[in-house]
Amino acid sequence: MSPILVTLIIIVIILLTIAGLVLYIRWRLGRATKKYLNMNLKQTADYIGKGLKDEVSTPKPISNVSAVYKPRLMRDFPDMTYERFLEMASTALVSIMTAIESGNTAKIENATDTVKEKVYNIICDNNSRNVVEHYDEIRIHRTAIADYRSTSETATAKFEISFQCCHYFEDGKHNKPENPTQMAGSITLSYGRDFAENATSLTYSHNCPNCGAPVYAVGGKIVCKFCGTGITEQVYKSWLVSDYNFIR
Repeated sequence: MSPILVTLIIIVIILLTIAGLVLYIRWRLGRATKKYLNMNLKQTADYIGKGLKDEVSTPKPISNVSAVYKPRLMRDFPDMTYERFLEMASTALVSIMTAIESGNTAKIENATDTVKEKVYNIICDNNSRNVVEHYDEIRIHRTAIADYRSTSETATAKFEISFQCCHYFEDGKHNKPENPTQMAGSITLSYGRDFAENATSLTYSHNCPNCGAPVYAVGGKIVCKFCGTGITEQVYKSWLVSDYNFIR
């Protein structure tokens, strides 16, 4: 028998062996999926594929306790609309992601120094690893109130935001992903002197027009405690971003 023929026979035997192993593995997998999932192998593959597709297309769940907290928030701040609060929260989260991507905390408006320092630390960490963190093509799905607390002088409202974006780290090794990442985050908005004193750069002034004293009050008619002058203010400018988190 010629060497060429022997080689061909060996190749055929190897291919038949591989084919046999593949069939055997598929048979064992089919038995396992039928036993534990009550599905055949094709149904299991389709199910896994659908799960992966849902993972990149289904918005992240968020806490929505608006039925409890919205009436209290609107009672304390009747000059504001609930939609305005939702817009403030989602805009704040986008500005934070923009600041992280650009490496510039000045992109964050009306935030406490604590928040800016938190973002600055992320920027420094990315710089130390020589990467740029991207949040491209941001799309907000839903924003809802998750918590609200108030006293006579302060108020804190926590909002959760479900959104999608192309989140990735540019380091010369990884490219922009084809599919968006479903994410969620929280923004805490706070109102009151304690929070304003934690911010060195604000875009508003909140003082009595008569005596110049700082005025902070929640709910009803706002009156200067020093001279009794009634105060009319742009309430939304008196809220600061006091905290944020990405929900994993």
